[in-house]
Amino acid sequence: PTENRYLPIDTCMEFGTVTNVAIENLIAQMEAIEQASKQKLDLTPVKTGQIAVVAVSPGMGISKVFASLGVAAIVEGGQTMNPSTADIMAAFEDLPTQDVIILPNNKNIIMAAEAATELSVKNVKVVKSRTVPQGFSAMLRLAPEGEFDQVFENMEKALSDVETGQITTATRDVEIDGVKVKEGHIIALLNGKLVLSTKNLEKGCLGLLKKIDMDDYELITLFYGDTMGPKQVEEIASKISETYPDHEVEIQEGGQPHYQFIFAIE
Repeated sequence: PTENRYLPIDTCMEFGTVTNVAIENLIAQMEAIEQASKQKLDLTPVKTGQIAVVAVSPGMGISKVFASLGVAAIVEGGQTMNPSTADIMAAFEDLPTQDVIILPNNKNIIMAAEAATELSVKNVKVVKSRTVPQGFSAMLRLAPEGEFDQVFENMEKALSDVETGQITTATRDVEIDGVKVKEGHIIALLNGKLVLSTKNLEKGCLGLLKKIDMDDYELITLFYGDTMGPKQVEEIASKISETYPDHEVEIQEGGQPHYQFIFAIE
């Protein structure tokens, strides 16, 4: 207890002079170590001759999923925090391989990624993933030992295997594609296109899924953002499970800012 922090020193002084006293907060140290371990990513080591994948990620939870799927390097970035071409190149220039594939996972990052292919002396291509779920889908087609052009083609084709939903809060009044939006309202995007606006988060999530022919899919994964609490996430996931009892519903911590949810529908 902090109120007794000097008790050991006082006791020792009864027997002699105490010098070079150091008091350390071990609880704070343990919390710092625990926090650091949460931020550590188990990236896949790449060998000479293998294909390395660099993925851009907007959140730690999403980064961990990419790491589990076998990416060699991750660049932090996303909506409103686009990495530069130099940032992307720095992630792969020192890797011990010449063959690199970049997953930008955001339409605003594709240009910077393509610039990296022109500036690098390595053999670099961009799979034009516009969303995080597209990036995940592409990673499922990665064959590190495969022929580079064929692997690239397979990963490109995988982009159409998944539907992407995004739930966020409107920052201004606007009308896009016939959808009227009020500042502060919940808005839903399907594959990057605005499809609805509502005052209620749960209605936004369910309304988004109603825009999709769910008979074509089996799995709904919710990647929740850094503003979402576990209870609210569970309640919304439960409501989705009730609405779509024949579908598997999974929850993953995404950690992304700006978006309460990113949906992957497969």
